[in-house]
Amino acid sequence: MTDLDYPAAHSMDSCWFAVDRDGHVAYFSTGEAGAMPEAGVTGDDAFELRDRLARSVPPCEVIHDPRGHLLPDGRGGIGSTLPDSFDWPILVFVTSLAPFQSDIEAGQVVAARAAEGYAVVLRRLTAAQSRRYRDAGVVRAWTYHHDSPEEQQAQPARFGVYEYGHLCENWIAGPYGREAIPSRPLHVDQLPPAIRKQLKEATLADRTFAETSHIQPFEHWECQSWEEQWMGLDGTNRSVGDAD
Repeated sequence: MTDLDYPAAHSMDSCWFAVDRDGHVAYFSTGEAGAMPEAGVTGDDAFELRDRLARSVPPCEVIHDPRGHLLPDGRGGIGSTLPDSFDWPILVFVTSLAPFQSDIEAGQVVAARAAEGYAVVLRRLTAAQSRRYRDAGVVRAWTYHHDSPEEQQAQPARFGVYEYGHLCENWIAGPYGREAIPSRPLHVDQLPPAIRKQLKEATLADRTFAETSHIQPFEHWECQSWEEQWMGLDGTNRSVGDAD
């Protein structure tokens, strides 16, 4: 822990990048409480790199991962029962697309690829749809979904970068969950040398993003956080000043 002032939490959401042992790249969104390494591409530089990649890397398919919306022990902000209705876009993980087929053909629902089972995106959920889907018994879980064209274009997984989000509310620096997987992962060596060198300063030498659904940065690097405690992947809370 140093006195460096990163915009990691409370005052504004931030982000950072890391590289795995295979050279693939991941993007981490801190939310208000997530920890951020002191090395690598972080903060404003990370936002700029994200936007640069969105403009320069050919898009690929996004694979949504239900496990990445939950803490390692299965808790999380993802809901298991659909609300009666909802006026904002949602992502729904399901065991079958059959009950959604007519709505997909009508353009009211968009099928999406999932790491497990199936997924659909609804721009809004009507009361009639909610009853029909719940009665079909195929809904596993649902979560909020950012669906504007601008947000879709800037989504890291769309340009080959694994996408992780902070999983705890604004009370502890918790683990990050892998929310989206790129169908064609970007390799760090595809990037300009200067960016490549800085990205590699935050490398996970002992694991791959393809096989890692949860990451706690405090377990791998010196980190910045506005929180007094952080939560390990085993669910144990530790003081920020404690070494793992």
